[in-house]
Amino acid sequence: MKFKEVIKGSFVIVGYSAAGKWDGDIVYPIPQLWDRAKNVLDDNINELVGVCLPPRSDHYFYTCGIEIESVDYSKVEKGMTLHTFPEQKYVVFKHIGPSKKIPNTYWELWKVFDEEGYAIKVGMPEIEIVKTNMIGKEESEEYEMEIWVPVL
Repeated sequence: MKFKEVIKGSFVIVGYSAAGKWDGDIVYPIPQLWDRAKNVLDDNINELVGVCLPPRSDHYFYTCGIEIESVDYSKVEKGMTLHTFPEQKYVVFKHIGPSKKIPNTYWELWKVFDEEGYAIKVGMPEIEIVKTNMIGKEESEEYEMEIWVPVL
């Protein structure tokens, strides 16, 4: 599985959040958060972003929304949360295929992650990025998303 290292500058995300858990093949509440976040899309937004704290955990806090340039409180609607994150080094993997196969991609990327000797940077989010042109294609073989894992 191919990957690349990237330094991501500090960023702000506004979206919908919930605590969740991994339970076999079902991931709570991630699909519902992505569905809600799709409602904030407009012509000026080219990607949806999900952040997960802590990475690689069966119990987590997940936010799905949009990255904004600065703290623009006019974009924060009732029920939304706003989070800021500092600059961080990430290892970036790509998932290609139906969204139901994302757990398989995670299984493969964690294997590569461990084999390459990476360690997760505690306190930083794992990030999932989906370009808006992929919205509605979640069940197709052409669906793509990036998975960013914070590293030391």
